[in-house]
Amino acid sequence: MTRAMPSVSVLMPCYNEASYIEDALRSLADDYVMAKGEILVIDGMSTDGTQAIVLSLIDEGLPIRLLINEKRFLTFGLNLGITMAEGEIIVRADAHGVYPPRYVERCVDLLESSDAANVGGVMQPKGKSPVQEAVALALRHPLGVGDAAWRLGRSSGYVDTVYLGTFRKKLFAEIGLYDARAIANEDAELNLRILKAGKRIFLDNSLKVTYFPRATFKALARQFLNYGKGRCMTVLQHKKLTSPRQLAPVALLLLLILSVVPAFFSPLWLLAPAFYAVFLLAGALFSWPGKSISIKTRLLMAAAFATMHLAWGAGFLLWLIRRK
Repeated sequence: MTRAMPSVSVLMPCYNEASYIEDALRSLADDYVMAKGEILVIDGMSTDGTQAIVLSLIDEGLPIRLLINEKRFLTFGLNLGITMAEGEIIVRADAHGVYPPRYVERCVDLLESSDAANVGGVMQPKGKSPVQEAVALALRHPLGVGDAAWRLGRSSGYVDTVYLGTFRKKLFAEIGLYDARAIANEDAELNLRILKAGKRIFLDNSLKVTYFPRATFKALARQFLNYGKGRCMTVLQHKKLTSPRQLAPVALLLLLILSVVPAFFSPLWLLAPAFYAVFLLAGALFSWPGKSISIKTRLLMAAAFATMHLAWGAGFLLWLIRRK
C-alpha cells in the first residue's frame, strides 16, 4: 500500500451457507484485507458444513476468525462481530454475495473521502436456476422493489439506506448497535438512527455486489414476510415512514382481501385481482425488450412480483395486528 490506510474488520454473519460462503470469502480477501484487515465469520450454529469450509480457508492462511453466534439471530451476530472487531472500520458483508475486485478498499476509500457516516453500493442479483433467475430479475425491477436506490442503482448520491454498509467502529458507540429485537430491516433501522443523529449516508452505484437471492418461492415468501414485519416494527418504533412505497403492498393486499367477499355477489369485484394479475404479467413480459429472457422466466418473474408484494404486505399487517 502506498498510503496509510485504517485497519478494517469485515463482518459476515451466516447460517447454512455452504453453497455460497467460499466464493464470498475468497472475493473479499484482497490485498488490502490481507495486509490491514480481518474477516469475522459469525456463524449461527450452521448444520450444513459451513464451519468446516471456513476452517479450511483459515488453514489456507486467509485472515478469517470464526465466531459462534449461539443466539443464532442475525442482529446478535452483527453485534457480536462489532464487539469483537479489531479494525477501525467495519464493513458489513453477506455470505450470499460475490464482491468485485478491491471492494473493501474502495468502501474504505469512499468512507474516508466523504462526509458520510455510512457508505455502500448496489445489490446486483443473479440467478443460477430458473426460479432464482426470475427472482433476481424481479429484485432489479421497479415493479418489484419500487424506487429503492440500492436495488436499482441508477445514480450515486446521498440516500436513506445502502446495501450492506461501511462504518467507523466508533459510530456504534455513539448511536448504538444493531437493534437486537429486529426480525429483519435491521439495516434500515440503523440507517434511520444515523440520519436522526444528523449524519449522512452515501451510495456509490459503481460498487456492485453480486447477490444470489432465494431459489424457491417458499423461501422468497418467508424472506419478504419477515421484511414486512421488520419494516412495520421500525415504523412503529420510530414513528416514521421513510418512503410511500412501503405502504403500497399493504394497500394492495387489503384491496385484494376486501374484494373477495363482494365477489360472491358480483363478479365485477374480481376485476381488482384480474387487473393486478394482468399488470404483473405485462410488466414481466414487456420489460427489457432487448434482453434474451425466456417466456418461462418472464412468467416466473410475474409470480415473484406477486410473492414479494403479498408476503411483504402480509408481514406488515401481521406485525401491526399481533406484534409478532
